Amino acid sequence: MPNFPVLFGNTAFPVNLVAIGTIIFTGLVVLVLMRVAVAKMDMRRPRGMQNFVEWALDFTRNMARDTMPTESAVRFVLPLAFFTLFFLFIANWLGLIVTIGVKLHHPIPWLGLTAAKLATTKGDVLFFDSPTANMSVALGLAVLVWLISHARGLRHPKLWFRHFFSPSPLGLLEEITNPLTHGMRLFGNIFAGEALLTVMLQAPFALGWIPWTLPLILVWLLYAGFVASVQAYVFSVLLCLYIGNKSFEGHAHS
Repeated sequence: MPNFPVLFGNTAFPVNLVAIGTIIFTGLVVLVLMRVAVAKMDMRRPRGMQNFVEWALDFTRNMARDTMPTESAVRFVLPLAFFTLFFLFIANWLGLIVTIGVKLHHPIPWLGLTAAKLATTKGDVLFFDSPTANMSVALGLAVLVWLISHARGLRHPKLWFRHFFSPSPLGLLEEITNPLTHGMRLFGNIFAGEALLTVMLQAPFALGWIPWTLPLILVWLLYAGFVASVQAYVFSVLLCLYIGNKSFEGHAHS
């Protein structure tokens, strides 16, 4: 597994610079695409990026309506679900489109790239990757969804407290497992896809120049891209489901 530049590597809270950089990069890509979509809006005949964004918005709205109890809950979750879907779609594809790495021959201890760590990967250091291939990023997104869902549920404290024990006290256990499975599902699929792709790319060439793994790489890219797209959808629909389960507007008087 390649090394990453890390700040405060010897502390309990190391900061992965690659993850932070790719999160910012993905956010900028989303902002640019949104700006392009609204730059020349045509309400009668939408074209290009505007047409795609409007289709994605309608898709997300229908997804929210299938999981949220009321129309007001749909309006609440729609911006979050839409941008999460868009962000994750781009983030999940980043490591499949391009991966930037270097081979270091000298350690950089203040970035966590010690001689011992470089020795384990023969000096390979990754500087660009999918942010969702990082466990902390995926779990952080899941915990954020968990916090938002409970914050919305607390608008009706009695119903919020009651739902922990309905239909059984096992609801308390679900509050722990839901964010874990929500984030780990995203991380596991994206990381596994990119890890296997890295192995294929590092395989020795036949006769020193023939990439005998090229057919496998192309097939795996198609499959990994499909999984990356599906995982963006799965994470977003679970986001709507978890927040919808704690949107008690329809039961506020029960």
